[in-house]
Amino acid sequence: MIFSNSVEWLGAKLNLSHGITGSLLAAVGTALPETIVPLVAIFWGIDRETLVKVLAGNVEALNSMNDISMGAIIGAPFMLSTVAFFLIGFSSWLYFKSGRRKTREIKVDNTVLERDLTFFLVSFSIAFISIFLNHSLRVVVGIILILLYFFYLYKTLEEEKNSSYKGEELEGNLDPFLLSKFTKLKPSLFLIGVQLVVSLALLIYSAHHFVEVIKDVSKCLSFPPFIISLLLTPIATELPEKFNSWMWIRQKKDTLAVGNISGALVFQGTFPITIGLLFTSWQINSLISYLVFIFCLMSAGIVLFASKTKRLNYKVFLLGAVFYLIYLVAVVVQNM
Repeated sequence: MIFSNSVEWLGAKLNLSHGITGSLLAAVGTALPETIVPLVAIFWGIDRETLVKVLAGNVEALNSMNDISMGAIIGAPFMLSTVAFFLIGFSSWLYFKSGRRKTREIKVDNTVLERDLTFFLVSFSIAFISIFLNHSLRVVVGIILILLYFFYLYKTLEEEKNSSYKGEELEGNLDPFLLSKFTKLKPSLFLIGVQLVVSLALLIYSAHHFVEVIKDVSKCLSFPPFIISLLLTPIATELPEKFNSWMWIRQKKDTLAVGNISGALVFQGTFPITIGLLFTSWQINSLISYLVFIFCLMSAGIVLFASKTKRLNYKVFLLGAVFYLIYLVAVVVQNM
């Protein structure tokens, strides 16, 4: 909450458009905790000998940390493309039924949404294919994904020049700046920066304890660490922040709401995936886990198709819950 509050105020102070605030600042800000979890799982307390083995591609030395890291990395885009998309659809339907919204359509900047989902489909498809590659090739793929994200940043910033929206409207709807409650000072760029650094330190510290909890829960339930991490990590670290999209749907700021999720998908499909390619085995031990990749790509593909055909309404986003439930039932049945 502290971190996302800092990021949202930063976007408002910089007078950024709906598209860039949703797809870049809000998306990356709320996605960063999931990126920190696998990093902490891999590198927190690691001895020098094990670190050398991991950097050389011998990730077997990580044991359960490997599975926890992979679960966190893959689970984030899975949750975003299923549960988070469902939240968009459900909130839109709810406000349509209550009369707050006058149409079933979700009116977004199609350029923003289609750009985001296209980049995600490309990057996550590459990540899926990388399961079948050796470590050396995965290193090359990781570099390609990083370059792809920087190209995405360039495209987004170029499109920002043609945007007419400025950040004052967003600032008026933000939660109060947290440090202002204690300092009584107006939120300046300096104060926002201080809060950002403090919140990042807290994220790293809490991520360490969260990893330990994941290991304990896995042992208690006798479930694989990969499955527990995949299902719990994004729900605990990212889903609460995605309720920002619920607020923006209520305020009829659909581009912000959807861009918050689609932009996070692009980030999660590049930077964290690269961490997985470089520092984990990036191998799937259960055939049912392939469904995570398939369902992510299917859900994002359906939303992209609906956007291109001008049929984007709440029903399209509600489908995300179907994919999530199918996978959840399959996991439970497999581990009974």
